[in-house]
Amino acid sequence: MMKEVGILGYPLGHTLSPLIHEAGYKELKLDIKFNIWEVEPEKLENKVLELRENNILGSCVTLPHKKSVISFIDELDESAEEMDAVNWIVNNNGILVGYNTDWIGFTESLKFYEKKIQDKNCLILGAGGSAKAICMALIKGNAKTIDVYNRTVENTKKFLENFDKQRLSIGILNSNQINNPHFINSYDLVINTTSVGMSGGPAPNISPINTDNINRRALCYDLVYSPEITPFIQSAKNNNIETIGGLAMLVFQAIKGFELVTKQKAPIKKMLEAVGIKK
Repeated sequence: MMKEVGILGYPLGHTLSPLIHEAGYKELKLDIKFNIWEVEPEKLENKVLELRENNILGSCVTLPHKKSVISFIDELDESAEEMDAVNWIVNNNGILVGYNTDWIGFTESLKFYEKKIQDKNCLILGAGGSAKAICMALIKGNAKTIDVYNRTVENTKKFLENFDKQRLSIGILNSNQINNPHFINSYDLVINTTSVGMSGGPAPNISPINTDNINRRALCYDLVYSPEITPFIQSAKNNNIETIGGLAMLVFQAIKGFELVTKQKAPIKKMLEAVGIKK
C-alpha cells in the first residue's frame, strides 16, 4: 500500500507544501503521496484519528490547527510542548507524536544564508504562534538581547509566559520606543512574524514598521513569503538593508518534517530548488 503524508489546515488555498515534499520523494524515489487535507476545526478530531492508520506516515499542521491539534495526539516533543504548538505529527505505529520544526526552519534558513544569531540584538514584531518559534530559535542561538513589539501589550506579556525567563531577559517595546530612531537603530536583526504585508491578509500593502531608522548593517527578515517581496522587504531594500523572505524558512521546516516522517536524509538542494531557491 502506498504511504501517505499530508498537510492539515483550513483554508489551505495555494499551499507550496506538495511542491516541496514531492521534489524530495522524487529525488529519493520514495513511493509516497502528499495530500492536501483541508479540514475545518470541528472535523479535526476525526481527521487526526485517521492519521493512526498504517499507511499514514504523518502530517504537516498549519493554521488554525497548530494548538488545537494537541488535544488529539499522544505525545509532544520538547519544543512543541514549550511552544504549545505543533506543526508536524508523526505516526509511530499508531502513536501520534507532535513536533515543532518552525524554530529549526528559521535557524537553518539563517545558516543557509550564512547569517548568525549569536550576540545579535534582536527585535521580533508580533506576539503570535510564529513569534514563539522565532523566540525559541533566538534563545537557542544565543542572541544577545531579544525584544518583542506587539500593538497589544497584554498579548505580549501572555506570550512571554511561555518562556523560561532565567535563560534570557526578553523585553517588551511600547509604541513610543518602536518610533524612536535611536532605539530602533540598535538592532542587528528585525523579524516580522505578523501577517502584515501578506497577500490576501488584512493589511497586504503596508510594512509593520518604518525601516528608515533601522541600522544599515542590520538584517530584516520577513516570515511572510507571499508575495516574495513584501512591503517590509521592499522598504528595507530601499534603505539598502539586507533582507531575507519567509520562503527559505518554509522549506527548512519542511525538510526537518520530511526527515521525521520518512526517516531519511532530505535532499535539501532539490527541495529548495522546487520553490526557486538557489545559492
